[in-house]
Amino acid sequence: METSKMILKGAIDGVTENQFLLGEKYFYGSGETRNVALAESWYKEAAKRGHASATYMVGYILLSGVAGKIDMRKGTAYLKRAAAKNHVKAVLLLARNYYYGYGLKRNEKKAFKAWRKAALLGSPEAEYYLGLCYGKGIYVRQDFIKAKKHLYNAFENGFDLAEVAINDLAYEERRKTVYGAIAS
Repeated sequence: METSKMILKGAIDGVTENQFLLGEKYFYGSGETRNVALAESWYKEAAKRGHASATYMVGYILLSGVAGKIDMRKGTAYLKRAAAKNHVKAVLLLARNYYYGYGLKRNEKKAFKAWRKAALLGSPEAEYYLGLCYGKGIYVRQDFIKAKKHLYNAFENGFDLAEVAINDLAYEERRKTVYGAIAS
C-alpha cells in the first residue's frame, strides 16, 4: 500500500499522528491539492486527541483567516492549549498577540512571560524578544547586560536579526553614557 493511502487509513482509524500528517499534506499541498478547510478538519481531529502541533495549526488557521474566516476567540483558545503543551510556535504567537493586542487585551507582562517560557524551551526568536524587552525597558527595568545576553544567545543560535539589535543596543548604550555624563 502506498504511503498516502496508509496515512489516510490510519487517520480514518483514529491514529492521531496520521490525522496531523494528513492535515499537513492538505495545508501545504504536499502530494495533494492544497485544501485548507480539509486540512483544518484533520488538524481538529488530531487536536481533540491532544496533538500539540495540530492544536497550534487550528489556532493559526482561525487567527489568520487562511480558511476564509477569522475567529479570534476560538483561535486564541486553541493557541493557549498548544502553548500549555509547550509548543514553541504557539507560545511565540501567543506572546506576540499579547504584546500587540491581537485577539487579546494588550498585556506586556504576559507577552514577556511567554517570551521567557519560549526562551527556556530553546527558542532563539524568544531570546531576541527578551533582549529587546531588556534593552528598551518593556515590562522590565532597562538592563543592557541582560539585553546583550539574550541578544547574543539569539544570534549565536541562528536568529540573524539579533545582530541588528545588538548594534542598535551598543549605540543606545553609548548615547546614554554620553548624555548621562553631560547631565551630571
